[in-house]
Amino acid sequence: MKKAVIFDMDGLMFDTESLYFKGNQITAESVGIPFDYAFYENYIGSSDDDLYEGMYQTFEKEKVDAFIERAESDVEDVLFSSDPVLKEGLVPLLDYLKEHHIKTIVASSSKRQVVQTLLKNAELTHYFDAIVGGDEVKVSKPHPEIFQKAAALTGYEHSEIVVLEDSLNGIRAAHAAGIDVIMVPDLIQPTDEARKLALDICNDLHEILRKIKNGF
Repeated sequence: MKKAVIFDMDGLMFDTESLYFKGNQITAESVGIPFDYAFYENYIGSSDDDLYEGMYQTFEKEKVDAFIERAESDVEDVLFSSDPVLKEGLVPLLDYLKEHHIKTIVASSSKRQVVQTLLKNAELTHYFDAIVGGDEVKVSKPHPEIFQKAAALTGYEHSEIVVLEDSLNGIRAAHAAGIDVIMVPDLIQPTDEARKLALDICNDLHEILRKIKNGF
């Protein structure tokens, strides 16, 4: 039995990846950048800084500068305009983990304040022992730093922890940190690389709960 579970947030706990894309697309259209999902998909699970760097390599600098000035506000307008939609099976999973004293950490590429706001709006804050936001690490996923930091907060060995992720960058990061990771696909379907690096691929969080009950 694992003693701690590290949760990604966007696309794993909340149905928010499409909202991030929508907010960024609104900004891109306002400054004249041809921003589409095929481009955005490359940065799912990464930080805003990684997205901006990719944009600088692809689009005009002046337009990217204008995008960066407006994007955070547009994304938050979309993100916080209504309560976050929970992924199926999230609350039963969190209830079980809390009842069995299994530690829970959120390790998200989103900024800590965004994570805290979404958890508060969804009334989930009390389930989690700690949070590591994307603005609290020097290097974003697929670098392992965020999971190394989250693992240290649990007080357990890496072998006693499992990471839940929906993105390939997150899977790469967990694997590089030497922590078992299970993929629950959201917008990105599992690739051959994901299947190779992940301990398992599960359809939803209900399936994760069944595996935890069975001790993996």
